[in-house]
Amino acid sequence: MRFHNFSSPCSMAGMCTAMEFSPEFETDDSSQNSEKDYEGDDKKLRRREKNRIAAQKSRQKQTQRADSLHQEYEQLERENASLKKEIQSLRDELKQWNQVVQQHEPQCAMLTATSAPLISKQQVDVTDFLPEDWRESELLTY
Repeated sequence: MRFHNFSSPCSMAGMCTAMEFSPEFETDDSSQNSEKDYEGDDKKLRRREKNRIAAQKSRQKQTQRADSLHQEYEQLERENASLKKEIQSLRDELKQWNQVVQQHEPQCAMLTATSAPLISKQQVDVTDFLPEDWRESELLTY
């Protein structure tokens, strides 16, 4: 590269702008450099294209995973709501059966013969019949 000798404030201060110099290329080196640059640019373009395709595939895969997780979430939410309805239905049924037993208790011939109530004044705790891990469950408290 060769710098032109301009007498401008910029060149006097030791700073140069793009307009103050001009490149000179020799013909022999120019063709070799140009081929190398072309090969390097071609490699860069191929690498960029491969990277672009890989990034696109990755984003597509990530979107598919998110869609799949969202569908699984919605299915689990529906299942959870269904199970909560079933729990409430079973609780209601249990209350009805307890009422039936309480209504039957005074008229029961077996109870009057043995004089032992089938259901005492204390409520029967149904959780006594469940495994330990179910006892702490929030679903069983009512």
